[in-house]
Amino acid sequence: MMTELEIMQRAKQYIDALANGYDPLSGQPVRDDDVVNQVRVSRCLFYVSGVLQKVIDNGGEVQKKKVPRSQKAPFALLPEQIVQLKPHSSQQSASRITASINELIDTEKMQKLKTTDITGWLLSIGMLQDIETSSGRKRKVPTQNGEMLGMKEISFINEQGVPTQYTVYDKNAQQFIFDNIETLIAFIHEREAEK
Repeated sequence: MMTELEIMQRAKQYIDALANGYDPLSGQPVRDDDVVNQVRVSRCLFYVSGVLQKVIDNGGEVQKKKVPRSQKAPFALLPEQIVQLKPHSSQQSASRITASINELIDTEKMQKLKTTDITGWLLSIGMLQDIETSSGRKRKVPTQNGEMLGMKEISFINEQGVPTQYTVYDKNAQQFIFDNIETLIAFIHEREAEK
């Protein structure tokens, strides 16, 4: 009995033969006026063959299986990745800083750095502090030390007309995070170990 993957491989052979104008069973060329010799049909068959090849290459799975976070390696950076961290000249949000760091890793195999990892670490070293808003929610704002480092809270009116605040990090504050990335990684691992 054929496996599912073997059936897919056989189906691809048949589709390839048809796309190239051959009877997949006899190996003989099909008539010129046969429907498989129409350009649009032939292109469709080549397309389906390509899709089927991707599924075969993926072990017969239609989609790549997402590796659960628990099975991925903890977030880390190699020394050669750390030296690639360069601050932007413009102010950046914590989420943009996080995204720029995550661009250096293979997120299929390694857990991503989260924005809350950065802000949690900055909170733990006294660069950010929690304040309670009028609605009773907590948000993180720069301390005096954070402001001296180059962190600043900005306010704007969002698309829904609601006043919104968030913290931005200038070039110096970004560089501080990059210079202390190994300390940040150790903080993340300690926090994960406590869970």
